Amino acid sequence: MRAELRPSSLGEILDRTAQMYRSHFLLYFGIASVSYAAVLVLRLLTDLVLYSHMHAGAVRRLDRITVTAGFSIAMFSMLPIAVATAAVVYAVARNYLGHTCTIREAYAGIGRRWYRYILILLAADTYATLPIVVLAIVIGAASVLLPGMARSLVIVLAGLALITVFAGIFVAIWWLLRWALSIPASLMEDLKVHRALKRSSVLTQGCLGRIFVMLLLVVAVMMVIQYAIQIPMFILLWKSKGHPTLATQILASFGTFLGGSFVLPIYSIALTLFYYDQRIRKEGYDVEWLMEQAAGSPGDAPGAISGGAISTLTPQTGPFGPAV
Repeated sequence: MRAELRPSSLGEILDRTAQMYRSHFLLYFGIASVSYAAVLVLRLLTDLVLYSHMHAGAVRRLDRITVTAGFSIAMFSMLPIAVATAAVVYAVARNYLGHTCTIREAYAGIGRRWYRYILILLAADTYATLPIVVLAIVIGAASVLLPGMARSLVIVLAGLALITVFAGIFVAIWWLLRWALSIPASLMEDLKVHRALKRSSVLTQGCLGRIFVMLLLVVAVMMVIQYAIQIPMFILLWKSKGHPTLATQILASFGTFLGGSFVLPIYSIALTLFYYDQRIRKEGYDVEWLMEQAAGSPGDAPGAISGGAISTLTPQTGPFGPAV
């Protein structure tokens, strides 16, 4: 399936996302499940270790340990998720311009630069959430250093702190939306971490609202899938009077694996289509691609701008083969 290269509305991008996912479901789901399998194995091993050393009277302690382990696993999960996102983007780029791809080719396509996509995700999340962390530290320090303040002053400061935190969350979301196209930009144009973030900031100008709506839809789909998959876990929790057991934790781990493997391709496909759409709108990539095809180029570098000043690709570094 070779897509028509032209500016698209949000509805058209979402419709094309659904079409591509249906047409290549096993490919995209397989790419995501390979990476999520590493997270699943870690979660299962953690569950077995925790519950094998706990006795019936230590449920509260188990809850605290489970929360800590869950946070640690969530941080580790960013690594395979970033790699899977890049691999899906590679496969989508191939399919988008009418080429075939396999799971093995998708992971081979991101090559030795797999660590770059992990660093991009870590950098974006760190920079976006840093203001919130700083605010939390300042608020905590103020509450400790000024315990004897008047009650009215405490209420005022608490209100200001709440407003400031909400403002920090808004800024964090805004930055994450600006950097949403960092991984596609890095993969297609062979950009390093900070250059990919800057490139994404340029490309996302004028489409932050559309990307935000897309993310809301993805989150909604993810929640529906997660709850549907984890119904057996909720039943076991109800039977155990709300206390987690080994069976509920294992079911939760498999639910996370299936839900993540299903949802991540939706997000990655949509981001790739947004990347192409913004390049078509801002840089006339559709015209350049048609000119390359007319000149007899193989067209295997769907993200490269061979003659543009923004491209960093060389004939040896193009991720989809030799750049024209």
